[in-house]
Amino acid sequence: MLIFRFFIILQIVTFAASSSSAGGELLRFRLLPDESWILTYVSHPFGIVKGEFTLRGGEARGEIKDLDGTGSVKLTIVAGSYKSNIRFRDRDVQKNYLEKEEFPVITFTSTDIEISIKPKLLNGTWELAVKGVLELHGVRKEIRVPVKLTPRGRKITAEGSTTILFKEFNIAVPTLLSLRADERVEVGFRLVGEQMP
Repeated sequence: MLIFRFFIILQIVTFAASSSSAGGELLRFRLLPDESWILTYVSHPFGIVKGEFTLRGGEARGEIKDLDGTGSVKLTIVAGSYKSNIRFRDRDVQKNYLEKEEFPVITFTSTDIEISIKPKLLNGTWELAVKGVLELHGVRKEIRVPVKLTPRGRKITAEGSTTILFKEFNIAVPTLLSLRADERVEVGFRLVGEQMP
């Protein structure tokens, strides 16, 4: 779930980090789902459960000279794409916790970008905080995610991690054999965007 937020943030960072373009030019990036990933980690008495989500798509845009004024990011994640290493658990998470039939997608739409560190070199790493609305399980909530953005030619890579509480999105805490998992999920992401003409 946190993963969705991260994807959106990464896209925002992507357009900001593309320093190879003139600062006043509006840059647009499209998410490359095959090169991007979102991972989740949930602690349980039996160990850490690692899961992964598939991104459907996304876009980031903005002007380098005015990223915090013009930047925006949108991400879409497929709720029913959750995968771990056990099929039964995957179906259980998709159907009973994420309720994919009623809430098939997870989206993130940015509302603000804060630049923490602007690189001195054109190919340096930016450090940003992306604020936006994460819509998950029918709940819309504003989140803030720290992101590191690195340009690589016509591509940018956004990486980061965050923590989400199940109760914030009306999602029941997962249980197995009457044992409850932790009430939070750690989300890590790596988003890759490609500059559009």
